[in-house]
Amino acid sequence: MIPAAVADYVASLTHPAGLVGCRLSGMSHDCCEYDIAVFGQGQNTVVRAGDHTIELVHVGMAAQAVAPLGRIELIKDSSSFVLSSMLQEVAPKTKKALAASGRKSLVSSLFCQQKMKDARQHVASAMWLKIAAYHFVQGTLALAGSRPMPLHELAQMRQAELGTDAADGVQAALECIGIERATRSEIARSIEAVAELKSGDYDRELARHKTEYLLEKSMIADCYYYLGRTASESLAGRGSAFLSKYAKLIQISMDLSSDIPQLEKLQKSLFRAAKKSL
Repeated sequence: MIPAAVADYVASLTHPAGLVGCRLSGMSHDCCEYDIAVFGQGQNTVVRAGDHTIELVHVGMAAQAVAPLGRIELIKDSSSFVLSSMLQEVAPKTKKALAASGRKSLVSSLFCQQKMKDARQHVASAMWLKIAAYHFVQGTLALAGSRPMPLHELAQMRQAELGTDAADGVQAALECIGIERATRSEIARSIEAVAELKSGDYDRELARHKTEYLLEKSMIADCYYYLGRTASESLAGRGSAFLSKYAKLIQISMDLSSDIPQLEKLQKSLFRAAKKSL
């Protein structure tokens, strides 16, 4: 159920909008925001409505932009756009769009694995492998029919029905991510580094709030995974100059391993799994 304060705020927006994300999935936590897809131009932002946090994400009005969003609960329509009609049209395409996004994520995983091989610095090499592993998890979830949700991806994986090859691939990905190293001390080291990486991002405080919530609830593995996932999104688009200058910050934010021979071994397992999934 959408709280009245959230519904009223969305109703005041200029563009058509609807609720998407984990609040529709039954997997949300108290720390989770209400993700609102806004169908019109504008800046993504985080706002408060009463006691609730809302993240406004602006998306295109074309069917190919709507379908990958998965389930949408319409809050505000408009006579000129008629979002309700479009949702009926794209609903049958959602599964196909999700599968396409899954394959795209697996290709991104392979691309990042190649970047790992090409990297000249150990930190960059370890970073690209970890980013590749996150892409693999996202791709596997999408191909299994679940829209990946960063805070909940480990929980989604626990519930997903995967074949043997996919399950083995996920295990390899989690080893690349280093989930077995998840401890409060490692998380404490990473929190400030991730906050620095996201210093200019509109959702910086939201990400920190979620991290602290998971830590408070002793969801250590999920917290570790989410922190690395958040850092990977921030780092994936950075240039080589940034990666060289801030190698220590990157190493701490993602808790990167320096055991390159072991990472190379894990990369081969991840590569085989990604190729099989494609």
